[in-house]
Amino acid sequence: MTNSKETMQNCKLCKTQIADKRNSHIIPKFMCKRLFENANPRHSIQVSKDGIQTKLQDIPKENHIFCSRCENRLGKIESYFSKVFTDVNSLQNARRKYKLENIQNQEILHCEDINPSMFYLFLYSLIWRCSISKDLLFDTFSIESNIEEEIRVFLNNNLQELHSDLLEHSRKIENIPNYYLCLIKPKYKTRGIFSAYNFGPNSYAIYTVDYALFFYTKEKDCPAEHKLFGNSMNETFKIIIGNDESWKELNNLVVQNMLDYKKPLVPAIEHK
Repeated sequence: MTNSKETMQNCKLCKTQIADKRNSHIIPKFMCKRLFENANPRHSIQVSKDGIQTKLQDIPKENHIFCSRCENRLGKIESYFSKVFTDVNSLQNARRKYKLENIQNQEILHCEDINPSMFYLFLYSLIWRCSISKDLLFDTFSIESNIEEEIRVFLNNNLQELHSDLLEHSRKIENIPNYYLCLIKPKYKTRGIFSAYNFGPNSYAIYTVDYALFFYTKEKDCPAEHKLFGNSMNETFKIIIGNDESWKELNNLVVQNMLDYKKPLVPAIEHK
């Protein structure tokens, strides 16, 4: 009988330990739980890039991509940001310090009490996991191999096993991959879709129901507004607060691509 460990590959993050963990989320569960709100029975619909619809009752998970230690390290940064996003979604009850600013008629939220390094660790972990994933939902999200490896090294060098160590270490982080990140949330709780795809040269998007994350690996491909309102080594991390209309327009772009059979389709999950 073959030992199951002999058939397992090494962890994709540390590359040294056996990838023994099962059911690892690519996108943290707390970012997608509203997909299944008010659905009875509980489900959503996944649409593949070939237009095939599948009923889902949970967000994508994969087996044997991480070891127990790296799963724990990713869990620590996820746990921290589950609380951060709870604050951001309900600022009147926020425990941390945030500043709302209006720039050119656009509301911008400055996360003043949070070390920007923590944001980069968390958001790069989402981008990297989407890129390495073999799940069909992430089939059209693939960053260049050298950038994928750069982000992996950054994550592996800086994620910590203890919450206290993570907070302490975040103040010392250097050599953060310097790309353009733009994080958008709706002003009100207007639910979006769940999708991840490459939408142009060196341009990527991840939609997580309540947030849209845009990632650009080349400055020339980053739109002026995303450069102005986004993040590239800023002193504080910024989140764009979109009004209902602009948020719906963002999500409708993905839905239109899903419905347009003359173009390559974008895999996505819709609330049903």
